[in-house]
Amino acid sequence: MAGLRSELEASGLIFPEMENSNMEAAKEIAKGSGKLIGKRNSKRMFLLVDGLGYDLMLKAISNSPILRKAFSDARIKKITTIVPSFTPTVITSIDSGLTVAEHGIVGSPLYIKETGETGNVFGLSWAPSRDETIGKTDTYPLFPELNTLLSMSKRRGFVYMQHENIISKSSNSNFLHDINYSKYISMDDLIIQSISLIKSRSKKLIYAYVDYIDHAEHTYTKDSELGLAITIYALEHIAERLVPVLREYGWELVITSDHGQISITQRNITQINAKSSIMENLSAPPWGANRIMFFGVSENKKKKFEEQFAKLYGSRFLLYDSEEAIKSGIFGAKSAKSWIRYRFGTYVAIGKGNNLMYYRFPKRRERDTKLAGYHGGMSKEEMEIPLFIL
Repeated sequence: MAGLRSELEASGLIFPEMENSNMEAAKEIAKGSGKLIGKRNSKRMFLLVDGLGYDLMLKAISNSPILRKAFSDARIKKITTIVPSFTPTVITSIDSGLTVAEHGIVGSPLYIKETGETGNVFGLSWAPSRDETIGKTDTYPLFPELNTLLSMSKRRGFVYMQHENIISKSSNSNFLHDINYSKYISMDDLIIQSISLIKSRSKKLIYAYVDYIDHAEHTYTKDSELGLAITIYALEHIAERLVPVLREYGWELVITSDHGQISITQRNITQINAKSSIMENLSAPPWGANRIMFFGVSENKKKKFEEQFAKLYGSRFLLYDSEEAIKSGIFGAKSAKSWIRYRFGTYVAIGKGNNLMYYRFPKRRERDTKLAGYHGGMSKEEMEIPLFIL
């Protein structure tokens, strides 16, 4: 396992630090204090900004006099996200307090043994249903209980703020019956609602998720002038409109992210389809987060698969036995729960540099290859995120 970690780090990849991660920061928010966020504060806003890598936040601040002034006394730490650095994966860990080895949401598409198919996680509820959590169904829940979020909800004056498009995915989920939440329709709406809640003096803890910057990076890339400008615009809105109210009413602002992003070109994409020779070794189409992909391989075809993979894709991807990868701690806990072990497949492939792997399903409309920005892998850009405290 030391060899696996050494090889990853020698390739310029970042190994997750679970005790210094966004998942741990969320646990501390729920508890009220900790080594990452510091002492207990009676009023705190926890803002999770999708796609805000550590490098992008520093670049935005250095390019904006408004941000430099507003954030001059902020504490900004570098922490890591988890693996895969993929939104549903990371959000599940942040909200549940479980590592990937414990919840098994390793990307999308995700192989689901109960149906024998690879399903699109984005089309599913991002939390367990009430029937799943109280055992009224014979199937295992796809997602775990969101224990960290539920712990936050027990704090006095708590509200969870989520974009209407995302909250609708969880409309029948157990956690929505047990917490106070509010939908918002835009960045402006989020800020307006937050200011109203703060001024009402009825709230003590606000947890809000923002997907604004991530969408800009997927479309324009974080390295583009437009991608940076949109990031600065979003952060300046927070600095100019929200921060003064937080200060006036004695609130602390904590900002972190689920991941950063890389920029790609079509040359970075390795495409596999149903006719690819590698498929004859597999029990199901590959699944995962593009930058990290999982393969279910028949026992008698493992050697052939390894040889073919090395020949076809070895220059772009590192390949590991998934059991070895789990034991290394790359997915947090060093053993996977038995009922989700299959989700890690037989092998895991991790992209070198900015390379990603894409499986094109027959007769399925695809759009992912048109994205200009990606995440899910273990590069410094994807793994290093800020923990901002003001």
